[in-house]
Amino acid sequence: MSCAGLMTAGLVLHGCGTAMPIIKATAKDEKIGIPLSSFAEGKTMLVVRTAQLENDILIIKKEDNYHAIYLQCTHEGVGLTPTSQKIVCTAHGSVFDFDGNVLKEPALKPLKKFKTSVIDNNLIISLT
Repeated sequence: MSCAGLMTAGLVLHGCGTAMPIIKATAKDEKIGIPLSSFAEGKTMLVVRTAQLENDILIIKKEDNYHAIYLQCTHEGVGLTPTSQKIVCTAHGSVFDFDGNVLKEPALKPLKKFKTSVIDNNLIISLT
């Protein structure tokens, strides 16, 4: 599979005292591809932003595995803010861990996750 048709650009999200890289990407055939080199040295998280989705995706690197969590609150669909320690809903106070599990209500359901795979040094996020 080639990811040549997928475009990315790097930015940095500043908030809660930490900087988190933001990668702008375009989905093609319901998939987003980002280079593994997008993870800055020593960083284990980055945010993927695409016009095809209403909210961002948080990518978390855990050893050689990558987890993609949709940053949309399951309480009322509000966009979420990732910090260095948790994922928070600034609208109503819900808090989630980095596995998408609810730590603090009013949200009752875990966050949506996307399947990921690594092909040719690219992380592929399947949106379906």
